[in-house]
Amino acid sequence: MDPRPSLAAIYDAMVDEREDRGEPEWRLPAQERFVDRLGLGARLLEVGSGVGYAARWFTDRGLDVTASDLSPGNVAKIREKGVPAEVVDLSALPFDDASFDGVWAASCLMHIPNADLPATLEGIRRVLVPGGWFWAGTWGVEESAEGIWAEDRNDPPRFYSVRSDAEMEAFYRAVFEVVSFEATRPEEEFAWHYQWALLRAPD
Repeated sequence: MDPRPSLAAIYDAMVDEREDRGEPEWRLPAQERFVDRLGLGARLLEVGSGVGYAARWFTDRGLDVTASDLSPGNVAKIREKGVPAEVVDLSALPFDDASFDGVWAASCLMHIPNADLPATLEGIRRVLVPGGWFWAGTWGVEESAEGIWAEDRNDPPRFYSVRSDAEMEAFYRAVFEVVSFEATRPEEEFAWHYQWALLRAPD
């Protein structure tokens, strides 16, 4: 089953809720470090941009941002914030080779099935310049699981592929240089932890 059509519909239905909720402040230090690493005027692609809070934040700090999301409703909300945005399937990026100095992906790779993740990561590497930077944040688990998340409050529930730290790092390492990888629990009440990865495209 291809989870993408239902994911787009689910996130279309969540636009107003996500706009009201905003972005988690615990990701801001990572965003600040990524801006410092890329430098003023760097070309940044954000994938899985949601309603565009991070895209606007990066734009305000001097990056040349292109935002993208599977949900047309999300993309419309991003454009309202004055950021260029496109409806894009993360697993089939339509951009030219070496188009970006950096890629930012927060909490979206969990919607990519394991079978499609290697090609998805290769696509991200392709659009980066040699030596370009990729930051990825994903929710992780102790024991990997893939499928429809029965506890999801959305109807229909969303597809997730949540991976152990070792499995997620191995996926990254097959395509990128892993500069850093760590797991923390930024939301103590949530059973999953968060996997922070700073990656670099091969020169």
